[in-house]
Amino acid sequence: MRHATLIILAAAAAICLADEPASNLDAWLSDDAPAPPTDGGVREPDRDGSVLTGREVRLNALPGAIQLSNGRTVGGWLVTTPGEPWTVWVEAENRWRCIPPAAVLQITAKVIAEHMELHWRWKAMGEPEKVYTGKRYPFRRFEWTFLLADGSEIRGVVKGQPLWIETDGKRHGPWLLQERSTGDIGQSLTEHVYLKRAVISRRAMEQFTQVP
Repeated sequence: MRHATLIILAAAAAICLADEPASNLDAWLSDDAPAPPTDGGVREPDRDGSVLTGREVRLNALPGAIQLSNGRTVGGWLVTTPGEPWTVWVEAENRWRCIPPAAVLQITAKVIAEHMELHWRWKAMGEPEKVYTGKRYPFRRFEWTFLLADGSEIRGVVKGQPLWIETDGKRHGPWLLQERSTGDIGQSLTEHVYLKRAVISRRAMEQFTQVP
């Protein structure tokens, strides 16, 4: 679905959270996570936007893997719109947060609501009445959580930003990070596949590289 990019404000501190590994992707994430600074401070992004963690960064792309709602996991180079940060609306703070892609270790989707919508059409040209076609289509609402390289989290709504994965020189996708998603008429919730998680990790990329 198409959404306009909205106003972006400066990034600030977020809530710290640590999770135990629960899958292969979690294990790669744990291995790639930076060690806490010995001086007790917080790691900050460098001037070029890359985080001081030793993770390899390619121009406009990061090594990693994506996990889809159908269970498929694909490794490759993760790409979003060049020069654009991830933009998240944080309801608790009543503001937008701007996140450099290179500062992210993991992006996770949480399904807030999902159901089958009824498909309606206008009864006739120029008439205000609608009639049910007997068909339905899937609908979901999402919340997104960004785990950053310093161990903190930013959680909120993303208004439609794309993520591609490059494998064997070919780009696949995009998968959209968005607040609302609708599938095709006649499609089931299971058939309407969405991005469940993305992990930034060279080991994950090498482990799961395959054509989606």
